[in-house]
Amino acid sequence: MRGIKTSILAVGLLAFAGNAGAIDLGVISRDGGYEYRHPSAWEKEQQRLRDELAAAQGQLADRERELAALRASGGDSAKLASQLSSTQGELAQAKGRVSDLEKSLAAAGAGASASQFASSDRDSLTAELAAANNDKNRLAGELAAMKGSAGDKDKLAGELAAANRRSADLEKQLADRDRELAGLRGELSTEMAKLKEAQRGLIKALRPQIEKGAIMVDLNNERLLINLASGYLFGTGEDALKAAGANALKQVGAVLKDFPEYKVAVDGHTDNVQIVGALKNRFPTNKELSEARAANASKALADGGLSNATVTGYADSKPVESNSTAAGRAKNRRVEVRVTK
Repeated sequence: MRGIKTSILAVGLLAFAGNAGAIDLGVISRDGGYEYRHPSAWEKEQQRLRDELAAAQGQLADRERELAALRASGGDSAKLASQLSSTQGELAQAKGRVSDLEKSLAAAGAGASASQFASSDRDSLTAELAAANNDKNRLAGELAAMKGSAGDKDKLAGELAAANRRSADLEKQLADRDRELAGLRGELSTEMAKLKEAQRGLIKALRPQIEKGAIMVDLNNERLLINLASGYLFGTGEDALKAAGANALKQVGAVLKDFPEYKVAVDGHTDNVQIVGALKNRFPTNKELSEARAANASKALADGGLSNATVTGYADSKPVESNSTAAGRAKNRRVEVRVTK
């Protein structure tokens, strides 16, 4: 009898096991004081969705780390564009998976009864999906920003190339100017050598007058200047040359005639004392007096062999000293012979 009871019990257990898949979520079985519960198809599906959602979130996290690495590493624009393209593709796959999970969740929610769907679990799953969507959107924004950064790099690269071309052009222009300057310096050096030769000839010919201070010979990069004091050349209020002055100017002409490539100008200068008395009939102003003196000095140069000198009278418009003292006025009364290229 005991064996028959055992067989019956075994058959009953087998029948129970065969129907276990149809047990509702709310059904609870008790056996020997122990309480157990079979998972329903919905619970299994819910667990599967959770597992796959966790995997999708992990994939999004991986992409986020990759983007952080890209931002930190920088690199050239071509490499960055390739990395961006690869990461964008993986992000698209992650987006697709999240979308599939959302659809599965919606379908499961539509087919589940109130007793099969625990509201707290659904809220938790919804929150996790929202977080995944936020990560997805943030990741997409960072990708867009990195694309913009790559564009900025391309723009900067273009500007740098243009700047390099401009720099090369300026360097070429500078090299051209350097060559021109070197040529000009060479020409100036040649010109200075000639003017120094003329200066030496004048100093040799006029040494006594130079030592007395009646004549000065000055050379700079622009001209050779022979300054002759009016007191040595003319009497007071006169335009006729003294014999010594005429002889000195002939000697100047004799030296300068050997340098026909240079221009010679004869300039007359006076002090600021106005002409008065009978002399005013001949020279209404110092302008006329300075012009007459320069003209007679030019004639003396021509007697020495130098012709075609230009003549200008400046009166008191170009003083070299103050006219407030007798010494200053004496220096301002002068004739200058300028030699220029």
